[in-house]
Formats: sequence, structure tokens, C-alpha cells
Amino acid sequence: MGVRFFTKYLLLPFFGRVYYRNIGKKIPMENHRKEVSFISQSILYSVLRGSIVGIAAGLVVVVFRLAIEKLFGVFSHLYPLATDNPIYLLLIGGLYLVIALLVGRLIKYEPNAKGSGIPQVEAELKGLMDLSWWSILWKKFIGGVLSIASGLMLGREGPSIQLGALTAKGVSVLLKSSEMERRSLIASGAAAGLAAAFNAPIAGLLFVVEEVYHQFSRLVWVSALAASITANFISLHVFGLTPVLHMPEDLQLLSLDQYWIYILLGIFLGFAGYVYEVVILNIQVFYTMLAKIIPLPAPYYSVFAFLFIMPIGYYFPNLLGGGHHLILELPHLDQGLLTLAILILIRFVWSMISYGSGLPGGIFLPILTLGSLLGLFVARFFLDIGFISQDQMLLFIVLGMAGFFSAISKAPLTAIILVTEMVGSLNQLMVIGLVALSSYVIMDILGGAPVYEAMLEKILPEEVEQQEHMTLIEVVVNETLDQTFVSELRLPDSCLITSQIHHGKSRIVKGNSQLFMGDSLLVAVPISQIHTVRKILEGA
Repeated sequence: MGVRFFTKYLLLPFFGRVYYRNIGKKIPMENHRKEVSFISQSILYSVLRGSIVGIAAGLVVVVFRLAIEKLFGVFSHLYPLATDNPIYLLLIGGLYLVIALLVGRLIKYEPNAKGSGIPQVEAELKGLMDLSWWSILWKKFIGGVLSIASGLMLGREGPSIQLGALTAKGVSVLLKSSEMERRSLIASGAAAGLAAAFNAPIAGLLFVVEEVYHQFSRLVWVSALAASITANFISLHVFGLTPVLHMPEDLQLLSLDQYWIYILLGIFLGFAGYVYEVVILNIQVFYTMLAKIIPLPAPYYSVFAFLFIMPIGYYFPNLLGGGHHLILELPHLDQGLLTLAILILIRFVWSMISYGSGLPGGIFLPILTLGSLLGLFVARFFLDIGFISQDQMLLFIVLGMAGFFSAISKAPLTAIILVTEMVGSLNQLMVIGLVALSSYVIMDILGGAPVYEAMLEKILPEEVEQQEHMTLIEVVVNETLDQTFVSELRLPDSCLITSQIHHGKSRIVKGNSQLFMGDSLLVAVPISQIHTVRKILEGA
């Protein structure tokens, strides 16, 4: 009652005066009335909104997932035929050329349909981009299906997150939502996309909070959780899909005196993650060099990627694709260190080549695949020197995925919960957390950045187009600003803290108002400055 009274009788008129004063022009207040109304809505309303987004995004992503599986089956069938009849290689090459030309044309006219799509979602939530949801949605869908199903070492999870976010933005347009509610729906759609792709609803929520939205806000996490659960339900019970990486539950843990092996594994994965990030962020240099030898416009670099993937498909067809089939085969793989090293090298190099082509496809699953191979490699090493048993090797596949993803994404909570959901048991939670934490610490010491944020910096223009439209954002005070006074903050002139919510009670903010960890701040900002203001208020 107190929050609703505050927003209705105090915040709304106050926010209106702030808006006029800082922008200096008369702009309709309807959006701000909606934002204030959105803040005061009940949790039930957030659950309802999230469920609607979950249904829409879940349907889109599940169809996307099924289309990739069906088309990938075609290419998986053609390559074995090519070993007996080389004419099939010409057929595969012809199909690749058609895909390269078609998808190249799509991304030429819509560059934001390229790659993973997660950096673009982050940019949208930070107010740095305003994506055309329908144009990108259908181009990403078609381009993603053709690119990922072709056998290139690309993941469908990143595109699924973007498809979910774009679908949610479309829902927000239909609902005529405010800017603040739109961002909440987009975050919920991203969570639903990952949940439907992996059948891991809690990991979907955490990934959005930890990596995409960077705020544990009630306005977001409730609707995101509802969207994730709904999308997961549609995937499992409506379409009958199974978890992509369901692992056996009977993983044998090491004894307490062997825990140092977990730490060494985490350190190794941290260093490996740093190498991976450096290469993936600079792989475009490789294509620039190729284009000097064989001139091709950037949208059609995929021609090179298809040429490089054909020998892999011919000799090692089981290595094609994002890698989930390979991960499921690893428990039954009995290979020495040299063979595993070759597999790691192939997956590393060709996943870089695949992603660097600019085709619609991500690195989420390829990271997990490479991590599982690295974990198995370490396990094989310790088995050969007699430190672990054969029964304990399977555990290292799981730990490798968690640690490698934790390092590269710098999202350890997501890594821990994602792998735990895949295993289906909490028995390994502590050791998964230990490896994920160790790799995360090493990555941080080496100066590695969250990979998706680093990718975002590369795709942003030097000067972001300024958007004068104002919106409200919610920022949760962390430990860096604990007990700081509002007067000490150096916010842009066009921004103003409108209220502080402390222990569930709203306060009007003054210069001598003191901030406490866990408080929620409602800030009126121009859309283009959302990212800047968040960094200031997060103490960055």
C-alpha cells in the first residue's frame, strides 16, 4: 500500500517535472505513467507477463531447435554417403554455396542477425541499441537454422536467447508496454530462450540476471523465472523434447585428500578459457587476411568456413555441429592423451573458424563441448599416473563444462546451476562450485573480461546515437556504494534518483540521503545513458 501510494501521488507528478526540466521539451507523459504503474504492480502480474512471454518465446525456440535437428540429420546422412560416392561431396558443396549466399544476403541487410545475438540483447537492455524485432527475428531464425544445421561448429543457444528476447519485444509492442516493462519482458524472453534450448529453467534465469541484465531486480527475476518455467514446460511436455545434455547421476566423487585435483583442474580451465577468449575476440583478423587472398565481401565469409568444414565432415563426421552429440559420446570414449589432444585442437580451431565467419550461431554449446574434452583430458592424465580410477573419469567431463564456461563467461553461478540441472543431482554441487570458482578466479587474475561484454564492445559504434526519451530504471545498491550519501554520486545532469526503497518502504531522495546495500533505487534516465548510470551506481 505504501509503495502504491508513493508512486501514484508522489512519484508520478515528481517524475513528470523532472522529465520536463532535464529535457526541456514537452513530451507526452503516457510512457512514464505506465512505468510508474508497472513498478507498483503485484507479483502475480509479473508472473502472468512472464508466462505469456514464456509461451511465445518457448514456441519460437522449440520450433527453431526442431528445425535444426531435422536439417542437421540430412547433412549427417550425406557425409557417410560421400565416403562411398564422391558425387555426394559435390552435392554438399552445392548446398553449402546456396546457404552461404542466402544467409550472407540476410546478414548483409540485417547485421544484427549475425553471430550469437547475446551481445545485441545486452545492448538493448543497456539502452545502447534499439533493434527491429521482426526484421531480426525472421532473418535470425532462417539464417540460424541453415547455418547451425549445416554442421559448422556453432551453438544454437545464443541465437535461442536472442530469438526469445526478440519475441518478447514483439509481445511488448502488442501490449503497448512502457520502456521499463519492455526491458523486463526482453530479459524474460532471453531466459525463456535458454530454458527452451537446454531444458534448464533455473540456469536460464541466472544467466539473464548474471550475464545479460546484471541486476537482481524483482521487476525482472520474477517474470524471468515464470518465463523460463513456462518455456521449459512447453519444450518437455508439449513437444516431448528431452534435456540436451542429460548426464548420468552416478558420478563418482574424489576422496577428500584428492580435492587438490579439483583446484588444479579449475586453474587449468581458467588458463584455457583465457586463451579461448583472446582468440575468439580476434578471429576476424584471420578472415581479413583470407579476404586479401580471395576477395569476398564480409557477409559472405562463410564460404571459407564451409570449405574448411568439409574435410572434417568427411573424415570425422561425429565432430560436426555444436557438440552435444559428442558430449554424450564421451562417457563411452576410451582414448589416450594424444587422441584427446587432437580432438581438442580440432574443436578449438574449427569452432573459431565457424564463429568468425559471422553466420548466425553462437559459442555457448561449443564452449561446453570444448570444456568437456579438456576435463576428460585432465582425467585421462591423472588416470594414467594412477591418481584416480576409471569410474571417476566421467565426473571430469561435467566439471570441465562448468569450469570452462565459468571462466569464459565469468558467470560462475550460471555454470554451476546449468551443469547441476543437466546432471539431475545435487551430490556434485560442491565440487562443481569449487572448479567453477577456481577457473573464475584465474580468469580474473589474467584480466579476462566476460566474453559477451567484450563482444558487445566490438560491435558498438564509436558514438552511440543519443536517445532523448526518458525512462525509469531500477538499480540495486551493492557493497561498493553501501553507506554512501546521494550527494557523493556523480550522475549525469539529465538523470535523477526519484526514490529509494529501503526494507520495502519508499523514501524521497535528498542530497543527505544515505544508501545501504540491498536498497533499490529508481532513477529517471535518458535511454542512451542507462549503461553509464548503471556503471556509476554499481561502483564500477
